[in-house]
This record gives sequence, structure tokens and C-alpha cells, in this order.
Amino acid sequence: MKQFTYFIFLSFFSVGLFAEPNAGFAHPLQIEPVAVYTKIRGNITYWDKDFNQVYEQNKNLNVEGEFKFFDHFSIISSLGRNEYSYTDSGKEATWDRWNAGIKYGKIFDWGSSQFLIGAGLRLYDKKRNAVFRERENPDYYLVRPNFGLGFKYGIFEIMSEFRFQTETNRHGRETNLQEFKRYYQVGLAPSVGLTKSFRIFTELEYREPFDKEVDKSMRYFNLYPGATYKTESFGTFGLSLLFGMLPKDENAMDRGIRFSYFYFFDPE
Repeated sequence: MKQFTYFIFLSFFSVGLFAEPNAGFAHPLQIEPVAVYTKIRGNITYWDKDFNQVYEQNKNLNVEGEFKFFDHFSIISSLGRNEYSYTDSGKEATWDRWNAGIKYGKIFDWGSSQFLIGAGLRLYDKKRNAVFRERENPDYYLVRPNFGLGFKYGIFEIMSEFRFQTETNRHGRETNLQEFKRYYQVGLAPSVGLTKSFRIFTELEYREPFDKEVDKSMRYFNLYPGATYKTESFGTFGLSLLFGMLPKDENAMDRGIRFSYFYFFDPE
């Protein structure tokens, strides 16, 4: 898996020396896009939760690469470093799970509008050297299929994502002593291009655990207002805020912020 990730990133840097910025569907800042790209993306993400004298804080630094091939397919992978702290416990610093995925996305023209349909599958390794937390078991693998649609008309765009995630082991099934955490997730990313360079987003994500009692800490409904600024030759910069929309005892996080940087290599 590590060799696969390194190969992807080396490929991006080599093709990027001769490429132009992307001009297709705008890339969301929070939801997983079903459009395909050739890109490098860097994220700095922070969120916290403070409820009933229990405080959680999470910081993440992540780099993601995606490589588009055959016009409608791409492979994707990422690597990152995470720091998590919980009331009355020390900070836990871990590497993100090694992961790899494949995506399909196709755009259809209809008059002056465009429609997008896409799907993907992403596989995550165990989280090495991590202590078990309530949200995910580091000793299990993760399987994450998703599907989505998009629409574009003039300066307005919207992209959607429908996701399912489950933990699993190498046998792909639970035993009497094991219970996999699973969830369903829906995301929407409407955006408006105010200028050629500046675009605003009002993204939404809703996550519902499969077992509401066992996996209650995974549930959330978040609003992400944000914006991107695309430069002529230095990539795209993004900022997205997080506001929890459910009552504090039901939402997995209270607030957060994400800084993003994109460099797209595939003009449409």
C-alpha cells in the first residue's frame, strides 16, 4: 500500500510540470467529490466538541493525490498525520490509515447545462499504533463505497454524495465477539462562482449510524460555509468552517475549520 501511494504522488508531480489548471466541476471543500480529477490537495483540519465536562479535540494534516485516466476514471490515495486529545487523557498522535480507491465520473451536456454521475470505492488499512476510541476500531479495515450526482448551470453548481462505510476484518465478516461499526452519509455541496476566481460554498453533511445505540458517537449533521480562490498559476486556496446543526448531545462535533490547497493538472 505504501509503494502504491508513493507511485501516485510521483506521477502527479511529473505530469504537473506541463499541465494547466482545472476548469471542470468545482471541487467541494468537505464532501467527497464524484467528479474525477488529476490533482494534489493539502488540508489542515481542526474540530472540537465540548459537552457535559468532556472535551475532544482533533487536528489533522493531510495530503491527497488523484490521477485521472481513460477520461472517466481515476485512482486516489492520501497520507496524513492526526493528533487527538480527550478529557483526562494525553494527546494521541498517529498516522492516517493507508488507503487507496478508484472512482468513475462522467459529465453529460444538455443544452447550456451539465449533469454529472459518479461512483467510487475506497479501502482503508488498519490504523497502526493507535488506541481504540469509540468512533472507529483501529484494528479493523474500512470499506467505503459512494455514489453521487451533480448539476451545473452558469455560475451555479451542486454536487451530491451518498456514502456507506463499514468496518471489516480480513475475513470480511463478524464473529460472535465482534461488532462492526457502520454508517450511512449524505452530502450536498451547492456553490456559486461570484467571479472567475472566487466561489462560495454552503455544504451540508448528514451521517446516521447503522446501530444508533452502539455507534451514537458517529452521528452528525453539519453545515460548512466556505469559499475558494483560484489563482492563475499557483493553484486554488480554500477555507471552510464547520457548525454542528444537531443538539450538542447528539452531534459528533461542535465546530471546526479547514484550510485547503489544490493544484489541478487536468483542464476540461
